[in-house]
Amino acid sequence: MDYQFPEKLFPTFYNCGPPNLVLKHSAGGWGSYEGVLGQGGAGPLSSWTFTSRRQVQGQLWCQMEPVPVPLLSPRKAFQGYLKPPDPLDFLSHMQNFFMDNGPDAFRCMSEILGDNNYFRKAKTKEKYRKGSVNVWKTKCYVDLLYKYNMCPMTYQSMSLNKYCSLMSDVIHDIPPELLGSLLYEELTAQRDHVQFNEGATGGALAFVPFSQSEGCLLYPGGLGMNNLNFHKVALEFSCERSSCVDASSGEPVSFQLKAPIRQISCCSLFSDCCVAVRSDYLCGVWRFSERNEPCLLQVVNTKAAATCVSVSPHILGEVLVASESGAANLWTVGRGMQKVRVEESNLYFNAKSSWRWCEFSAHPRVMLYADRTGAELTDFRVK
Repeated sequence: MDYQFPEKLFPTFYNCGPPNLVLKHSAGGWGSYEGVLGQGGAGPLSSWTFTSRRQVQGQLWCQMEPVPVPLLSPRKAFQGYLKPPDPLDFLSHMQNFFMDNGPDAFRCMSEILGDNNYFRKAKTKEKYRKGSVNVWKTKCYVDLLYKYNMCPMTYQSMSLNKYCSLMSDVIHDIPPELLGSLLYEELTAQRDHVQFNEGATGGALAFVPFSQSEGCLLYPGGLGMNNLNFHKVALEFSCERSSCVDASSGEPVSFQLKAPIRQISCCSLFSDCCVAVRSDYLCGVWRFSERNEPCLLQVVNTKAAATCVSVSPHILGEVLVASESGAANLWTVGRGMQKVRVEESNLYFNAKSSWRWCEFSAHPRVMLYADRTGAELTDFRVK
């Protein structure tokens, strides 16, 4: 969590106590006066001085990974977990699900079996519900396990063992085998998403230079990263310190999108700039220059999730769009989409990945088409 001290700053834990205390247990340094150094020799304890072994100025915590969202303060930037989840941890997730979401895990079966079980202690048989089974002893045993954290292998209950063997495969609303396989698949997908985030490839930050000292910075903003900002900035160069960007000249021009911005692609030609922005199922094209404000030209929807958008460096208004369906389309603003390549599977081997990428090459009618298995060149003029 961002409000806790990192472990590298203060890695040891210590409690107060006399420096010459003899430990009465064999639990290592836990509970000992290990975090400070005592100096006083053989004098009385009141004359002793103590120095902490851990000094703040002696240890520095350096963040090894950059903040994923630029131009935002660390308090506003969201940073997910740095360690990818382990798919083999699905057992602990299943345990947490049964303990924290008990009504969701046992609601239906508990309502069905509730009329056939009696959970209260009764002194006479007449107070039992007709046709029900008394499971009061089993309930008390389970309450003791939960209250005192007892080991179920050491303290056993014959009635509980019989009920477990009788109803272990029907008492759950979701069978444990099915829940375990689904959790394993979800953790595997999350791990692959952290190691290679296919949706965030290409970069969502761009800079368009107007001159050697001025330019326009394009970046997403807002809580949902769904605002496209055009911010005119000034470049400051200095021999004594590194170059910096001055963004205090004015407020950015902002456009609100319906989905988070995944990629920004731009290209300048004859002082005009064409900008293409990709969301999951939306792609838009803007045009602006140093003197003209940004203007939205066209927005298109894609049936499959878009994985790449690339602006042509040769002809303004031409954009390549690739999607998870394996199709690559040439989008001419104002004229529509033209499908230039379709791949139903990966290029060279089955990588089980729907990520596709396309870019213009040095020729305006030859594009680079790639996935996670390889790359090929495609000529638009050849069917």
